[in-house]
Amino acid sequence: MEKCKIVVLVNILAFMFLFAGCSGIKDKFIPKSKEEDPRIKKYFAVREYDVHPTYEMYRKRYVLWKNWHKEILSILRDSNHKKIVVAIDQENSNLIDMHNMLIDTEAEKLQKVIDQMEEIEKMIKKGRLNTGGEVRIRQKLESLGREIKRDFNSNKMKDCIRENFKTYEGKT
Repeated sequence: MEKCKIVVLVNILAFMFLFAGCSGIKDKFIPKSKEEDPRIKKYFAVREYDVHPTYEMYRKRYVLWKNWHKEILSILRDSNHKKIVVAIDQENSNLIDMHNMLIDTEAEKLQKVIDQMEEIEKMIKKGRLNTGGEVRIRQKLESLGREIKRDFNSNKMKDCIRENFKTYEGKT
């Protein structure tokens, strides 16, 4: 009799547990969506920067251009096409930044170089280069590099920095 009462009691408890479900346990382990308290407002401080071209900024861009130019010349034969594309993009980006800091007469001269660099960039992005194409691009890059170092070095452009940035209106 005693055994029978225990078995019945256990069956009743199991039956109740079965119908009661595990919703309490389930709720503990399912992450709830986080709702922000509407009373808490977030404010972000907005600063206005009044930046004008300076000789130091031009010099920095010139040095960056020089480093990326050396990089592209050293990796041109590399099989990593993405690395070459990033290097030429960075080189052109720095040239455009230099262009935007120069007065109009000097910016026009630099624009001619930028146009030639963009043609080289298109040739590189088009696909793998054969040996002849690689040699032509290397020669053109070396020629343009000498021209930029001769005509647009930071010491020579010290007095040609404009008052405000110019927006680039190139072919890109």
